[in-house]
Amino acid sequence: MTTVTRRTLMLSAGAAGLATLLPGRINATWAQDADTIRLGLTTALTGPYNEFGEGCRRGFDLAIDLWNAAGGINGKKIEIVTALDDQMVPDRAAQNMRRLLDDPSLVGILGPAGSGATMAVIDMATADGRPYVNALAQATPATYPDGIDKPPRANVFTFGILSPVEAEVLGAYIAKSYKKIGLMHESTAYGVSGRDTLTNVIKAANGDVEITPEAYNQRATDVTAQLVRIQRAGVEALLVVGLGTDLVNIRRSMLRLGLDLPLVTSAGGLSLPYFEGAGEAAVGTIAPMVSVLVRDNPRPEVTRFIEEYKKKFGTDRYWGPDPERPQLQMSLIVIPAFDGANVLFEGIKAAGSTEPGKVIAAIEGLKDLPGVNAVYSFTAQRHHGIQPESLSMLRVIKKGDRIGLEVLEG
Repeated sequence: MTTVTRRTLMLSAGAAGLATLLPGRINATWAQDADTIRLGLTTALTGPYNEFGEGCRRGFDLAIDLWNAAGGINGKKIEIVTALDDQMVPDRAAQNMRRLLDDPSLVGILGPAGSGATMAVIDMATADGRPYVNALAQATPATYPDGIDKPPRANVFTFGILSPVEAEVLGAYIAKSYKKIGLMHESTAYGVSGRDTLTNVIKAANGDVEITPEAYNQRATDVTAQLVRIQRAGVEALLVVGLGTDLVNIRRSMLRLGLDLPLVTSAGGLSLPYFEGAGEAAVGTIAPMVSVLVRDNPRPEVTRFIEEYKKKFGTDRYWGPDPERPQLQMSLIVIPAFDGANVLFEGIKAAGSTEPGKVIAAIEGLKDLPGVNAVYSFTAQRHHGIQPESLSMLRVIKKGDRIGLEVLEG
């Protein structure tokens, strides 16, 4: 098991002066003779959004443990040798990434959890060239700088739900269900990208839908003004592109104002803090999610993940209150990191090398690889794993004394 120690868990304040590793310093002989497959990580291990970083860390650690128990990769053990805490703050993430890229022994980079932090590091990581696992960031430019229909960043592979993939499913639902909606979005790269993509998809599906947009800042304590303007617009539903911590405040403010509207959110809204903070007020909320954990007759890969996670971590915060079944939020936070690590390791194994170009080519050659959230196929033109067919629209419900989710059919 890899652990965060005083040596490896560091805020990046002291790393600002480190220079970025230049692409020319990477060559085919680097890390080839190491006895360990060495990885570097920066993510939100503390701070207000630490549920994303800690969840990712659990996914990475579990994958590493399972591979090491089976003998590692081509006889070499795997280890996260440097784990840096960026608190999902872009500047800290950039400082951390410079530190990671300055270590030529690292075979792969495990990137930040949020889109804002990811966009602060992605250009330098792309220039560096080592395989980069983007577990969660949804902003399209993190993977496809010129759009999803254009070539991807050569070394970046994404396992969260890309904004245009989510928008295809969420936008279709909105377009067929409502004529007038309010669209609240956080002012980050994730929020703005989600707003623009959703607006385009909704309008393409139904040009008669009226959209009233409103922006808010992450951790804003008062969103009354935005909600009042949305209320005056006479909308039929509220669509939010944001994270669970802020969605709690939005939901409570809706109740305080008597704003009785259907609440629809992007997948990021159904993170753990929303359920923990909103409680029963979350009931009725609708969102697109990977639904493998609520489906009957799961694939063997899903069953094994559930068993191994419970064995390693028990029924922790990410597992949820039901000791017999994990909550769906695992598919949003933990499983993308688990699947991303497994794809990276399969690439290294297939390449028989840790040389970046060979590993990347091997990953691009993977086809129909069974993961937990999806069955993965990559090409030189497709570097994201989750496709629209992996998503379902889900609604929060109350089952007895527990809050759960159901799949909206049709």
